[in-house]
Amino acid sequence: YIDKEQTDPVGYSDGIARVTRGGSHNTPVKYLRSANRMAMLPEDKHTMTGFRVVQAEYPQTAPLSQPKDEYVVSQIKWDWNSQCVTEPVFAAPLVYVHEPDVHSGTPFFKHNHQPALTWCDNGDLLAVWFSTNEEKGREMVVLSSRLRAGSCEWEKPRMFYQIADRNLTGTALLNDRQGTLYHINGVEAAGHWQNLMMTLRTSTDNGQTWSKPRMIALEHTKRHQVIAGTSITKEGWFVQACDAGPGGRDGAAVHISKDKGKTWTDPWDGAPLPDFKEGRTGTTIAGIHAGVVQLKDGRLMALGRNNSIRDKEGRLRMPMSVSDDMGKTWHYSASEFPPIDGGQRLVLMRLNEGPILLISFTEHPYRTPKEERGMMFTNQSGKPFKGYGMYAA
Repeated sequence: YIDKEQTDPVGYSDGIARVTRGGSHNTPVKYLRSANRMAMLPEDKHTMTGFRVVQAEYPQTAPLSQPKDEYVVSQIKWDWNSQCVTEPVFAAPLVYVHEPDVHSGTPFFKHNHQPALTWCDNGDLLAVWFSTNEEKGREMVVLSSRLRAGSCEWEKPRMFYQIADRNLTGTALLNDRQGTLYHINGVEAAGHWQNLMMTLRTSTDNGQTWSKPRMIALEHTKRHQVIAGTSITKEGWFVQACDAGPGGRDGAAVHISKDKGKTWTDPWDGAPLPDFKEGRTGTTIAGIHAGVVQLKDGRLMALGRNNSIRDKEGRLRMPMSVSDDMGKTWHYSASEFPPIDGGQRLVLMRLNEGPILLISFTEHPYRTPKEERGMMFTNQSGKPFKGYGMYAA
């Protein structure tokens, strides 16, 4: 409702979600208040939804029009060739999470996490993440920030995606290189992150406006926790990684679209979680928060967090999963890289120039034994040295 006196208000004429009230078994009291207004996508359905029949005169009040968004994004196509740099570039990190202006109306909570980032055709970078007090909380919103072409500072956050009182864990962004941005997001039945369904939106104006969300994985269930890093295979298929469960060692799933995001399938056969050991096979990727790339021979390769596998020397290594049937079956082995743990994520992607890039960490600051910390590197003069922290390979 607007902050003005109204009689028989009926809300806005348009929006992505519908108002709901009430709840179900184990719903916290604050959401059961008659004054509370939750929301659901009109096409959504799950066990938390009930109905109450009311007989009354239909309101004659006219709905409100959505206020005009004055936010403007450049639609001039960026000349990437003019900015081509062949030498390595090193720069200090640019923080993208800033507190919003006090009077902006943008909600901002203490826990800002699980980012996704992509480039826009106009040269901007677009970052999104969830903001919440608790990771399982229903107050969660997805915010965005933009680093405009030529700028050295990320903008203050704006509301990017919200379905009131529904947990929204899991976000991914993709530029298909054909003028369209894709946004994939999980939507919970209530709180937590284990009964998510998946939605998709698109933008053809560099993220200034977005289509209404469309449900692409309808069931509120596991294997739907979206992970950033959506990729496109040489066949033109979209590959979206998702955590296979809410736990830290539940592995990861892939959802594949062969028609540019219209329909999606999870090739999983329903088998229980496999034994993630050297030489074994299964139908779930080893490790959560997985990165997935296609190899030159068409196979899929994934690296993940936890579910670590011991190598021939008995050292725990980051697990590697390889599939030669587009995600139906995965073959497990120990990679050459050290494992990562809570608070850390890897990046796995294929560069424009062809090589595969991994960005990860040499150790966990609290959980890696001191004698196992660090990795051996080679400096410009060819001498080996031991390094610590984030690395690229």
